[in-house]
Parts: sequence; C-alpha cells; structure tokens
Amino acid sequence: MTETALADDTKPLTALLRDILGREQAQGQTKRDALRIALVWAINSGRLAPGTRLPPETVLTRDLGVSLGTVQAALRQVQDLGLIERRRGDGTTVAAGTAFSPSVWHFRMYLAQTGEPFRIHNQEIEVLQTTAQGRWTEHLGDLPTCLMIRRRIEGTGGVVVGAEMVLDPALVPPHLILASELRLTNLRTVIEQKIKVKAAGAKHRVHYEDVDPRRLASFGMDMAQRTLTVDARTVLTDGRPFYFQSLYTPADQIELEF
Repeated sequence: MTETALADDTKPLTALLRDILGREQAQGQTKRDALRIALVWAINSGRLAPGTRLPPETVLTRDLGVSLGTVQAALRQVQDLGLIERRRGDGTTVAAGTAFSPSVWHFRMYLAQTGEPFRIHNQEIEVLQTTAQGRWTEHLGDLPTCLMIRRRIEGTGGVVVGAEMVLDPALVPPHLILASELRLTNLRTVIEQKIKVKAAGAKHRVHYEDVDPRRLASFGMDMAQRTLTVDARTVLTDGRPFYFQSLYTPADQIELEF
C-alpha cells in the first residue's frame, strides 16, 4: 500500500483520535493519557473492530502531533489491557478478545443475556486514604491507614460495576497515585511500574452477597440488586502482600470467565 493510500485509509481514525485527544487535554490529561483514553474508547465502543490494523507509530506521531515516545507509551498501556497485539515488524492490531493477554490475570466479564463481552466505556476514579477495616485486613494486615482506589466502571449496555483496590501506603506511596493517570488502565501494571515491583499471582474468591446499599449507591449501582463479588488477593514475587481488590458486579447482568 502506498503512503498516499495509507493516509487516506487512516484519515477517519486519526480524525476521531485527534478529536478525543483535544477534549481530554482540555480537561487536563497529558498527551499520553489522552491518547490511551482515545484508543481504548475507539476499541471498546466498536469503532475499531477486532483484527483492525492500527496505523504505524510514525504515522500516528505525524498525524496526531505527538512524540513517538508518547505514542509508544500509550500503546503499551493499551496492550496491558489486552486490547491490542503488537509484534515487531508486523505492526499493531486490535485483539480478537478470545484469549487472555499475559498482562490480564483475573477474568473476563460478559453480559448474561447476550453473551457479549463487557467492554469498558468510561471510568470514574477516586483515590483516598482510609482507616476503615475490611476483608482486606486479613491479607494486608492491621494497618493504621490504607490506600484505596475506587472505580465506577461503566461499560457495554450501560451496565455499571464497582471496584475497590486496597494497598499498604508504606509500599505504594499515595503521592505517586494520581486518579488522572489511572483512567482506563491496567491498575496492576501501572502500579508495578511506579514502585518498581512485580506481582507473582492472585487468589480469587467469588461469592454472592448483599452489599451495603450505601456502597452500591456510591458507585451509581442499583441498591436493591443482588451482587456477585470477586475478591482478589495479590502478592509480590518476594511473598509480600501487594493488594486486595473487590469487584462488585450485578449478579443478573454479568457472567465471569476465569
């Protein structure tokens, strides 16, 4: 394919990405974060279908007016979500979604009624410190203060899922964790890179529960719905506790695949 033909083929995509980039930067996002958000939205909204080949990194750099380093950093973060496949010499394509990416450990969610994959369209993130005790205490220990990352996740079909990740602030300094940098990312890999550690694995517990209605309301979820909760206990390669995460899913709307 000639350079002219390639430019014509990529015009609609680059126009879409440029539009989202502008909106996100206007809201204070860095170029890297804005490009990641734009790519994730384009994939999860169906604008980029599985198997679609993305323009070369040099073309994205030229057409979007960002540096090559910005493009490569954004693509790495999208790859960490399992949404794209990157092969040296073969470019970047949108993942088919039929196999788990090595960076995605936990599980995949599907809509119960249609079997359609649950894809994230937007996230609202809150980073806070809490003195509360919870199920995480057994894993992390009796800490005087915990770092908590709360996410309201809206996806396919308007379904809303809530998530809480709890960490030891002695391991993960709170000043390193900015909500604006975490939107539409793989939290584990972002935190690993920030504090230069590596997680070894996770153990899961899946259970039905009647979650406190106030907690569900804080995520914008139906307070009366039955909840299927997934708890994940993750450790580092040296055996130390890394994080405890709870995911609250509407039991009649979501199915899980591990």
